[in-house]
Amino acid sequence: MGILLMARFTIQEVLRRRLFLALFLLSVLVISGYAFLLHTALSASLSGKPIVQGGVMNDVQLWVSGIVVSIPSVWLVYLISGMLTIFLAVGMISSEIEAGTFAIIVPKPLRRAEIVLGKWLGHAFILGTYTAFLFFVFLGVIFWLTGYWPDQAPGALFLLELAMLALLGLATLGSTLVSTVVNGAVIMVLFPSAPIAGLVSSVLSLMASAQGTLPSSSGTMQNITTIINLIIPTDALWHGSAYYLLPTGALNLLQSQDISSAPFNLPLLNAAPLPGPLLIWIMLYIFVLPMLAVWRFQRRDL
Repeated sequence: MGILLMARFTIQEVLRRRLFLALFLLSVLVISGYAFLLHTALSASLSGKPIVQGGVMNDVQLWVSGIVVSIPSVWLVYLISGMLTIFLAVGMISSEIEAGTFAIIVPKPLRRAEIVLGKWLGHAFILGTYTAFLFFVFLGVIFWLTGYWPDQAPGALFLLELAMLALLGLATLGSTLVSTVVNGAVIMVLFPSAPIAGLVSSVLSLMASAQGTLPSSSGTMQNITTIINLIIPTDALWHGSAYYLLPTGALNLLQSQDISSAPFNLPLLNAAPLPGPLLIWIMLYIFVLPMLAVWRFQRRDL
């Protein structure tokens, strides 16, 4: 009961913040502007002809809708949700300690573990709901204008939600270890830096493929990418989500080719699903980090 009570208070507190209201209003503006720009771009490129004719999409239209439109759109959802997670969660515990709030709350019949897990649960509920809202609204706009809907949309959303939970867990642990400013600075560096190793590896692979040679540093870059994905797996989860956004026809084509050497492992694209061992690690990551935060908070001087 203590966890649920703390989760309810956390949700009420977040909804009262002007940051969340401002972000919601900005989201509405972004979605409206996105719908207008997409409609204008499609009208200009097709001279006013609809993408869907007779309710059936040909292969070229599937590629256009699935890759050029839906993947960058959902990537924007990933970025917005990630930034919201950072701004809401970096001070989850540390800001309350700095303000002296816990000096009043902790002596009451509420365990420290219930405080941390309740706050984590409240933030997870709000961020998960917001991510799902953006995801379905963006795909709804794409479906309205193009008629395209990813066949495996639930899988893409599931991995996006895992990315949010992984980032939330990291922010929760950091909030019990260091100050709000330090925690925010560390995560603001880690989150956008996660795709860099993969981007460099992809560029090297593309350059080597164009020259007909093998990249000499591919093994080193792969090791660096793996280490980064273990530390902060958000980028790996995005790539897994992007795989499920591709049209079925595109996936069938890619699976018939050597996808390891194809130029489809880019920051916004992925030709293979998330590896099983990495998914298991991410599940442990999401579970263990809040538990470590509980352990640290129980031993922290308030």
